[in-house]
Amino acid sequence: MHRTRRGLAAAAALAVTALALTGCILPPPGNAVTPGDPGAQGEPQWAPTGEQVDAELAPFFGQQVDWSDCGANWCGTVTAPMDWDDPSADSIELAVTVAPATGERRGAIFYNPGGPGASGVEYVRDFGDYLLAPVVREHYDLVGFDPRGVGASTPISCYDDPAELYDWLWEIPPGPAPEPLSDADLEQQLESSQWFADACLEHTGAFLEFVGTEQVAADLDLLRALMGEQQLHYLGVSYGTLIGSTYADLFPEHVGRMVLDAAVAPDATDVEGTLHQAAGFELAYGNFVADCLRQRDCPFDGDAASALAETRALIDRVDADPIAVRDGRQLGSSALFIAIAANLYSDFQWPTLRQILSDVSAGSGESAFAAADDYYGINPDGTFADNSLEALIAVNCLDQPSVTDFDEVRANAEQIMAAAPTLGPDFVGLSSCAAWPFEATRTPHEITAPGADPIIVIGGLNDPATSYQQAVDLAGMLESGVLISVDAEGHGQYNSGNGCVDGPVNQYFLTGTAPTGDLDC
Repeated sequence: MHRTRRGLAAAAALAVTALALTGCILPPPGNAVTPGDPGAQGEPQWAPTGEQVDAELAPFFGQQVDWSDCGANWCGTVTAPMDWDDPSADSIELAVTVAPATGERRGAIFYNPGGPGASGVEYVRDFGDYLLAPVVREHYDLVGFDPRGVGASTPISCYDDPAELYDWLWEIPPGPAPEPLSDADLEQQLESSQWFADACLEHTGAFLEFVGTEQVAADLDLLRALMGEQQLHYLGVSYGTLIGSTYADLFPEHVGRMVLDAAVAPDATDVEGTLHQAAGFELAYGNFVADCLRQRDCPFDGDAASALAETRALIDRVDADPIAVRDGRQLGSSALFIAIAANLYSDFQWPTLRQILSDVSAGSGESAFAAADDYYGINPDGTFADNSLEALIAVNCLDQPSVTDFDEVRANAEQIMAAAPTLGPDFVGLSSCAAWPFEATRTPHEITAPGADPIIVIGGLNDPATSYQQAVDLAGMLESGVLISVDAEGHGQYNSGNGCVDGPVNQYFLTGTAPTGDLDC
């Protein structure tokens, strides 16, 4: 189960998630609205819509959710088919939480923070006061859910002992590393992929085949109906935009006020998605370097070109000669790259990144390892805070067919490294999905959602994780798409204090009136 020094292709391991990676700037606490005890507002009155469905689906759409008071919110568990294509087979559970409207209720807005693998329940519980503007929260319940396979919903699992997953993630095999992208290198990566796939199948079983985004979108339609909503009002960030666009593809007649922030292009293939991310992080890192050179604590001298060359040399040096840290681990290029990428999601992380690069340049890997561990939710004792890493890979494996032909991998690598000379080498190779036990259940394709109400798509020009071009592509393919382009750093732009973005989106959520044309902010 040893990994190569470079690890697996980063595109299969970089999350596209909102706040967990500080990709969205939270408003100051003074802007918060505290719902208080939900019990003070009486028992929840949500009831199923009673819409007509096939007989085998009637028990799911007619179920009564047993809501319980869970602090400031209501929490419940919903039963859903394990496989929406065969609903008479096994069932699973979905965890849901609702932060009640703070004033006169008009309906509900569903929220997903991305990932794949991020917990909507935790986001709404911990950040509910910040995810929507107070003027919107006044009139709308905020509904968070853990997608199937994630968190408190029926989860996937890939280990008994967390040390197994931890070693798979960071352990560096002894001896000299194979030449990058050689047959020996790719065979070693394939062996590593096989170990992970076998471990997930062993610990999760047949459910592992049914955690793809199309199944999640069907779950979301069930949650809509059980909340008594005729249409789905929805805010999705990052990977959450793929859930939203997939929902619009499958259920255009139920699309209500939908906002997709930091968009993922639903037609992007495995290599195209990697190209988007590689180019996005390369752009963000270049912006970081330009700012760094103006700071007194920047680890680089000279101009931007030399700083980029020094960065690549630093990663390659750590790849060839990993840095020992106090607890006995070795910082390799895979962990260093993740530490860099994790601190490019927002410009307020740049001081941390300057410190990490200074430390590694001086031969210390402590701060870099801390950042890489934090990115994957690894606790100081080596346990994992949640199963987001496992879910991230499992969902990606089902959403896009993986490239496994070695020659094709090498040809794709040339494109990726041309688009991202500094960070591109850390995006190439076999993905973690190379030996997945199930074929992809979703084919990347354009989504037009004919007949859907207006759908607002937001794209940041300097977004590292979901490049701006993906927002352009998604808004262009949706028949009712409206694009808001934001000239800003960071991953996710709504409710970050930019009135050009927040004003039209809040108006849309409150009234259903979307901008009549694309906006530049």
